[in-house]
Amino acid sequence: MSIDTIRIVVCGDESVGKSSLITSLIKETIIESQTKHVLPPITISKNDYYESLQDSNLQSISNNKKSKKSSSFSLDNKEISQYIPNITTIIDTSSSDITSLQNELKKSNVIWLIYSDHYTYERISLHWLPFFRSLGINLPIIITGNKSDILSTNNKKAIKFKNSDEFIPLINEFKEIEAGVRASAKLNYNVVEAFYLCQRAVTHPISPIFDTKEGNLKPGAIAALKRIFFLSDTDQDDCLNFNEFNKLHNKVFKKNLKIEEFNEIKTKLNEKIYNDPKIKGLSEYEFILLNKLYCEMGRHETCWCILRAYHYTNSLSLNDKFLYPNLQISENSSVELSPTGYKFFVDLFIKFDKDNDGGLNEKELENLFKPTPGIPKLWVETSFPTSIVCNDEGYVTLQGWLAQWNLTTFLNYKTTLEYLAYLGYDEGNNSTKALKITKPRKIRQKNGKIYRTSVNDRNIFNCFILGAPKSGKSSLLQSFLKDGSYSEIYSPTIQPRLVIKDIELRGGKQCYLIFEELGELEPAILENKLRLDQCDVICYIYDSSDPESFQYLVDLRNKYSKNLDEIPSVFIASKADLDKQQQRSDIQPEIYTRDLFLNSPLHISSSWTSSLHELFIQLVDAAKNPQTSTPGLEIEQKTDQENLKHIIMAGGAIGVMALVSVWMLNSMRR
Repeated sequence: MSIDTIRIVVCGDESVGKSSLITSLIKETIIESQTKHVLPPITISKNDYYESLQDSNLQSISNNKKSKKSSSFSLDNKEISQYIPNITTIIDTSSSDITSLQNELKKSNVIWLIYSDHYTYERISLHWLPFFRSLGINLPIIITGNKSDILSTNNKKAIKFKNSDEFIPLINEFKEIEAGVRASAKLNYNVVEAFYLCQRAVTHPISPIFDTKEGNLKPGAIAALKRIFFLSDTDQDDCLNFNEFNKLHNKVFKKNLKIEEFNEIKTKLNEKIYNDPKIKGLSEYEFILLNKLYCEMGRHETCWCILRAYHYTNSLSLNDKFLYPNLQISENSSVELSPTGYKFFVDLFIKFDKDNDGGLNEKELENLFKPTPGIPKLWVETSFPTSIVCNDEGYVTLQGWLAQWNLTTFLNYKTTLEYLAYLGYDEGNNSTKALKITKPRKIRQKNGKIYRTSVNDRNIFNCFILGAPKSGKSSLLQSFLKDGSYSEIYSPTIQPRLVIKDIELRGGKQCYLIFEELGELEPAILENKLRLDQCDVICYIYDSSDPESFQYLVDLRNKYSKNLDEIPSVFIASKADLDKQQQRSDIQPEIYTRDLFLNSPLHISSSWTSSLHELFIQLVDAAKNPQTSTPGLEIEQKTDQENLKHIIMAGGAIGVMALVSVWMLNSMRR
């Protein structure tokens, strides 16, 4: 994550050289005039600044009190330039114009506080820091001791030595201070570096990740780094080998790591802790320690580069744009997993199925969701894992795992996008590639009857199941998940219940069917037009062995006819293995469905597997081709095109018969 623009407000007592430092940065010269004045706001582009950064040699004291360098633990200037803001605005101020100063402080991102002698140095702790705190200003502060040429005009080594004694007391006392550096506007010494420290305080702040007083990484940073380690440990052996660490390095810095550099990192860590020579990679502890060393050496940019590559913000939370990328969805379209999305979740399942038993047990599921906030709330609401296919031990199978993610995507694609981000899907920094948007379902009207058009690119269909109590709704849902699995004990459904499973259609194509039993919310849902729009087909069920069962459906449809008549419908008669009873209804089921131009009720039984499979196929067919199953919509028996096809076929048959007759006649003559 990069920051496009930042504002630096330059503060300090009069005559400390604020304007001189700014002009030295811009023009590599200083203002010789002694006239007091404030420069207008100055804007610096990234390209202009990078040219100056090329030759810089930063010598500063960070708020961790150390500043060491090592080729293994530092970024070069080219790498640093990736994180420089595109636009930086520098605001000069006057200590005598308090009103203007306060306004600029409120609009800026970082404070560049200047002093030049012992008196102005003392004023930092006695006046300026208390002044900032009194205003409620919570900005990072970079201290610069200007006019270092007075200390030693040509002895830069003496200037560097002076840093150690000068800045540490202030840094220890005031946590707002990010770093301190000695500079000289006259010699143009460390001016570019001081400016860079101001930028770094905004783009790569030390305070969110490192506790300077304790000398340790903060808990939020440790948690983020542990997640990054977990995602990078692709073989889940609790160790980053060279290939895994190199992949991480390439993701962060866009270049490969040499094996010699990896071994150098291992050597540096071995100086800090005992490391088992048999371990060829970095443990989680060593990875955390490595990032701690970055911060201790004043190179916390490197730590931030790792965090930013994994989309962490300054508050150490994942960027909202990464968690919830924008996805434009047309009305009446649905969202499903794309082939890359399927592959990601299949690979994830295989990766965490440690015992290779084809199922994810509780421990494996817990480990899988380790880099996330936990199992999605939506899963809990849909009674996972009872909503999907599990094996005999109750473990989530690959079939059920994919079905659950299809259900999640269908109900709330934003949850899927969020968890794709948490789980490490980062193809092209865009998790939307794991999803696909179906074509909009269109609405047509024929003879005053509204109906939906056919859909060809959808693989997930939602079915509401409606029927009287004890008609067999719950048993049908249970049989759908597992053939022959149902209970003879009646248990009324209070809360809505969802189940999902893949089914094989005629021709071998597979799709997913969501069965939804509405429970006590049935009246509210049937009155909700938006909720019904999410339904692709309704399954009306009655108990063929209960003479009172069908009238419930008649009354239900009469009450909500305006909403229900537009939705494709399939009627079924359950418990067909029992004695069929004449329904005590105003109209018999066969006549009722015929008057609606629908197929007669399909007789099913939870013990008849073939009848159940035929039902599921009929439901999907009705959802895919709504005009064939929309109540009250009469379909012409044959279209003109079909008649033409039959005529051609009949003509062809007559032609073939004529040829055969001629051949037989010639054969007889011979």
